[in-house]
Amino acid sequence: VLFFYDLFYTHPLTCLDNDWILWMMGEEEKKKGNSFLVNLEERTGGGIFTCHSLDRTLLKNTTVLVKHLDEQKRILEGSTRTGIQDVCYMKCSTRNYQGEFHCSWNFTDKRVGTVMSVRVNVSCAVDASGQQWTCSSSSGQSDIMCSVNRSGLGVACVDRQYCPYAEETDRITLTVYMRTNYLLEEYSQRFYLSDIVKPDKVSIKEVNSSTIEWSYPVSWNSPISYFPLSFQVKEIKGRERKNGCMWDSPRTKVRTTVHTTESSQWSVNAKVMVCVRAQDALCDSPWSDWTEYRHNKGNKRAKQEKKKKKQKCVSE
Repeated sequence: VLFFYDLFYTHPLTCLDNDWILWMMGEEEKKKGNSFLVNLEERTGGGIFTCHSLDRTLLKNTTVLVKHLDEQKRILEGSTRTGIQDVCYMKCSTRNYQGEFHCSWNFTDKRVGTVMSVRVNVSCAVDASGQQWTCSSSSGQSDIMCSVNRSGLGVACVDRQYCPYAEETDRITLTVYMRTNYLLEEYSQRFYLSDIVKPDKVSIKEVNSSTIEWSYPVSWNSPISYFPLSFQVKEIKGRERKNGCMWDSPRTKVRTTVHTTESSQWSVNAKVMVCVRAQDALCDSPWSDWTEYRHNKGNKRAKQEKKKKKQKCVSE
């Protein structure tokens, strides 16, 4: 039997309706009698309490976890912000509007936690493995199943009643209860899928020597007319090309130009690296990762000339 309790008060544990009971914590005898009052104090008081008959036969065990009331978190990495949801502790994302989403986190250096419970809007039932939760709303508008990743660093969920063509009326509230030793902490994230949707990277191909085009990610919803994407195109010139699409140093802004477009084609010049990323055109949600394209026309010519010279030298 598992109990979650807040700090700074006591809570009674009961065994059988019999006064001939011995309460123990590990090998330590705590009290005799049916009722045992556990003192819950800051970061202490939790543990596994067992009740026995006087001949030491185990009758029942109860695990007590202590839940913090303060805002300071100790299990997951992140910064504490009083009165604001734990956006720094859990990062949630989805690649499309299919009702799937995942949230991830990292443990601090001093503690490694275990997921004890997951709630999505409502209480969830866990299966025998203790790793998969099913969450169904009383209205029947959602039927969400969540499972903890093998690494223990995230949870993946899918709403099997989700309709991508309907307007989102209710935010998803994901709450994860994390345990380390006998300490319990609660982490929450509240969002619409449209808040966290991040498309996969676009695919770029060459149309001709001066034009490229990109296509919507295969994982993105269709039809495109109903799920349009906007694109950002960044051109990087000169030596800064070697630093890739993520290079945004202030000293290179003169050589880096970013354009926003609805088109899927772009004119390119030699010695210019083009980077493209996508975003839901109807929401201010995260951008996809950059896709890089390097115009190699000049390089190809140089390689061909070098190859010809090498072949000529070999023949001579």
